[in-house]
Amino acid sequence: MSRPDPVLDRLAALPVVEPTPELSASLRAAALVRLRPRRVHPVWALVVAASVVSYLGWAVQFSSSLY
Repeated sequence: MSRPDPVLDRLAALPVVEPTPELSASLRAAALVRLRPRRVHPVWALVVAASVVSYLGWAVQFSSSLY
């Protein structure tokens, strides 16, 4: 990376433009909506628990068969 990149140089030369308060508020509201956790269906918790238990059961069976 010893050579300067002309695209990055032109981007760095662009003037800084502050967003309008309305745009800033709408972006903040959209970001907060995306950050809030969505409700997860209870079946997914059951599926995850069953897969963990089945994997652990397989791991115990496999490791006990080694001896």
